[in-house]
Amino acid sequence: MTCATLAAKTRQQPPDWAMRQRQLIAVMDRAAHPFVEHSTRPDGTLIQRTVWTSMDGTDNGYEAFLSFPLFYLLGGGEHIHRIACKEWDAITYQYANYGTVEREFVTGFDWFHHSESYTYIYYLAMADPENHIDRALRYAPNWDAQHCMIRSPLNGSKGPRFVTTQTDWDYHRPILSGYLAPYEDIEGADSSDPLFRVDWTDDRVFARVLDQINQRMTRGDVPLNLSATSLITNAYLYTGEDKYRQWVLDYLQAWEARCAANDGIMPDNIGPNGIIGELMDGKWWGGYYGWRWPHGARNIVEPALVAGSCALLMTGDMSHLDLARSQLDMLWENRREENGQFQVPARHGDRGWFDFRPPDPHFYIHLYYLSQSAED
Repeated sequence: MTCATLAAKTRQQPPDWAMRQRQLIAVMDRAAHPFVEHSTRPDGTLIQRTVWTSMDGTDNGYEAFLSFPLFYLLGGGEHIHRIACKEWDAITYQYANYGTVEREFVTGFDWFHHSESYTYIYYLAMADPENHIDRALRYAPNWDAQHCMIRSPLNGSKGPRFVTTQTDWDYHRPILSGYLAPYEDIEGADSSDPLFRVDWTDDRVFARVLDQINQRMTRGDVPLNLSATSLITNAYLYTGEDKYRQWVLDYLQAWEARCAANDGIMPDNIGPNGIIGELMDGKWWGGYYGWRWPHGARNIVEPALVAGSCALLMTGDMSHLDLARSQLDMLWENRREENGQFQVPARHGDRGWFDFRPPDPHFYIHLYYLSQSAED
């Protein structure tokens, strides 16, 4: 292989944008210490409540500092890297004492929130790739090899969380009151409004919601779990062990098969025996972080794109993006035009597609960035 040689003969003034970028980096370098002093104790733990019981919220602790290793990679000072490492350890220690982290991994929550937490460790690994620390998700007992599925939407270092309690949701309840109700057949449902809400802070209402969640949502697989491929892909990148690459490919293929079996639409709930709609009266919609609740299509397309991106990175095979493409195409096929603007459905419920909105450009941009294909 012949390497080209480039020779620079003249020195030029850096462009204005580059100078301003370095000025910004210098300002951010200086801002780090005041931010840390304001937000943390001397040992690095966050200045916040002394008790934390909810399964939600641990991700928010990590998110406070996940940008630090990324900023270091972009040109931040060495002190940024030191802070990033210290805060990862301090926050992990803090939430382990709360009881929401065990063996350096969240005990049991969903991959919408795991993904937010563990972006931090991905950046840390990039910033210091020689620091080999085993912080990988334990497969068993989260993984069902027979059905090629993650056994619950709520999973982590303590395995699948099949039953949730009032305490698990205490941080969530006032927040979720602002979203549409998780079920359309819940007592007090407004049949005229598909976006009707229920008051999660009302103990009587919440008891009914919790009972239905435990009956229908906490057992089996959901598309959101495809985001776990990011963690396993990182394990492959730093070890080269083919078992990690193969796991990602097998899991993505399992969801492709489920999509094909459901007329080209990814089902949002797979029961304990690997059956679509098993706990939802045969409906392919209505699962945890699925087509209807709480965010809708975003939580289907995004994990499919994450898994496809990971598979593409490890194989170079562009066809791994097809699952995400197919769901974007399907939503586009169900579009409608309103006031001269195209809108696609964000949700699906018992009465079909609803909550039409302009297409989210982020998915299309990420897809095109990866493929550089005219079709995208």
